[in-house]
Parts: sequence; C-alpha cells; structure tokens
Amino acid sequence: MTENGFMYLPKLNQIDMRDIPLETFPSQVFKTTRFLRTVYADNYKLCCRQNLPDSFETGSCFAPVDEISSCYDLLRSDVYRVFLWLFCALSITGNTGCFLFRQLQKNVSVSGFSVFVTNLSISDLLMDVYLAIVVAADETYRSTYLWNDLRWRVSPMCKVAGFLSLLSSEVSAFIICLITLDRFIVLRFPFSEVRFQRRSASLACGLVWAVGITLAGVPLLPFMSEWEFYSQNGICIPLPITRKSFKGRAYSFGVMIVFNMVLFVFIAVGQVCIYWSVRMNSMDGSSTKKSKDIIIARRLATVVVSDFLCWFPVGMLSIMAAVGIPVPSEASVALVIFVLPLNSALNPFLYTFNLLLEKWNRAEEKRMLKKLELTSSVD
Repeated sequence: MTENGFMYLPKLNQIDMRDIPLETFPSQVFKTTRFLRTVYADNYKLCCRQNLPDSFETGSCFAPVDEISSCYDLLRSDVYRVFLWLFCALSITGNTGCFLFRQLQKNVSVSGFSVFVTNLSISDLLMDVYLAIVVAADETYRSTYLWNDLRWRVSPMCKVAGFLSLLSSEVSAFIICLITLDRFIVLRFPFSEVRFQRRSASLACGLVWAVGITLAGVPLLPFMSEWEFYSQNGICIPLPITRKSFKGRAYSFGVMIVFNMVLFVFIAVGQVCIYWSVRMNSMDGSSTKKSKDIIIARRLATVVVSDFLCWFPVGMLSIMAAVGIPVPSEASVALVIFVLPLNSALNPFLYTFNLLLEKWNRAEEKRMLKKLELTSSVD
C-alpha cells in the first residue's frame, strides 16, 4: 500500500481488506477519504484513530482486537503492566535468593537435590530476564507502538525474549521431572546406593539444558526464517492458544502442549509413587524418619501442583483452539500475563523459603526443649 494510495479516491465509502496479509502501511492511510464510512480489515492497526478520517466513527471499523497490545502501547492495560512489574520483581528476588542460598550451602550437601533446585532457580531467572525485556519494550514504545509493532515483533530482541521464555519453561519442566525421579529413588529405596549425587545430577542438568536450548533454538534456524514463531504477538510468547493460524504453530503445539503434557503425566505418576513410598517407609515406626519423608514429599508436591495449575489451563485452551472451539480473549490474556509469570515467581518460595521456614521451626523447637530441660533441672 503506497503513501498516497487513496488520494484519488476521495469519495470512497466502504472498503473491505479482509483476507489480505497486510502488515505494513503508511501513516494516516485513510485520512484523505473524507466520505469513508465502513472499513473491514484483519489488522487491528487499520482501525486506529490515527489512520482514519476525522469524521469517521470508530465503531464502523471492523477488525479483530489484539488482546495484548493497543494502538498506543505494547501492553494495552495498566493492569497488565503493573502485574508484569510485580511478577518480575518477585521472581528476581526469590530466584536470586534461592540461588545464593544454595551456593552458600554447597559444601554442606552432596546430594543431587540441591543441584536440581539450583538449576531450577537459574531457569526461572531466565523467565525474569524475559519479563524485564517485555517491560522495557513497553516503556520504549509507549504511545508510539502503532508504528513500531512490526519492527518490535521481528526484532532480534523479541526473538531473544521468546527464546528465553521457551527455554525457561522447558528446562523447568525437565528439572521437575528429575526432582520427582530423585525423590522417588530416595524414598522408595532409602538404603540403596543408586541415587543422584552432585556429579550425576550436574550431568543430568547439562543434558536438560542442551535439550532445552535445542527445542527453543529450532525456530531461529535459517531454514525456519519464514516461521512467525516468536513474532505472532507483542510479548513474543509462541503459545498456540488462539485460533489464529501462524507459521510454526504445529511446532509450538507439539513442544509446549503435547511434549509438556507427557512430562507432567510422568511427574503425576511419580508423585503417586512417592506418596506410596512415604506411606511404606513410615510403617517402620521411626517417627523422625516419617516426619522428614512427609516434609520432603509435601514440599515437592506443592511445586508440582503449582506447575500443574499453571500449565493445565494452557494445554486445555490450546487443544480447544486447535479443534476450533472459540477461546475467550480474556482467558488467553490471563494465561500469558498472569499465570505463566506467576509460576516462575512461586517456585523459589515453595522450595527454598519453605526450607528456611522448616529450619527455623526446628531451631525453635530445640530452643523450647532446652528451655524446658533447664526449667526441670532447676525444679
């Protein structure tokens, strides 16, 4: 569409541009068509007030609304902006604290569990970097996003942000699988020497990172350059939630929905096995061992449940969209803006801070027992 494409059609009354893959167009494209009354389009930007005649009623311009972005801002609502800032701050604080705590405890524990939790914190920190990039882009293009939408979505920074988001999600799911396997071996075979130590856990995490980088990097390969994988929306997440078709959607559905569902089925089966292992081990009469096993199992279960509550709605809505069932735009936005960032913000609190609380409670119990012993000896 050229700069003066409609200059010689001043009496144009109606225009239908549906089914036209229009991404770029000049500013104030319809300004010269003073008699324009109705517009049909597939690109919401054509219905922005900046492009329409001054006398045009915006309600007569029909185009799908972008659930996340607006004509002015990358994030169309201040509510989205506030929550992304909040989740970014909470997640950075929590995951950084978790990572530093595990590093300080490195010489104390030789088990693989600490290695897994440290790598989980690093993968969640990548999600924090992604959130920070999106927030920075929103600030950069504030009030001018209409003319920078395509430039941002195809930019290297958006691709980096999407890559980090997908890498974080996949590595987190893999590591939770490893943690589930590790806890099952420890609880089901407490006297066995076959278990994850620091070295074997580090090797397993290295393999997980290699697989995650491969899965997230495939859409960036040169022969996949036509894919709209990380550029389908302004926040660069390739979730196949909407019915809108885009190049690379089958890969997104296969990795983020089918593959993740398989992982979480494995995690769920592992959780059931851990539950029965805790019950069997608790029958040996050792109250100390029973209490410790239950605490470990409960800590792991809370993380698994939180991940399941975050990813199960994504899977269900994606399947609904794939079979043609309408998905409300509010549901898509809620998942992208509120649910997925919340997952990475919760993990460190459910792991390390819960562990710190347990240690503090045990220290308090010892202090109270010592106080009681001193009181009894005085009497």
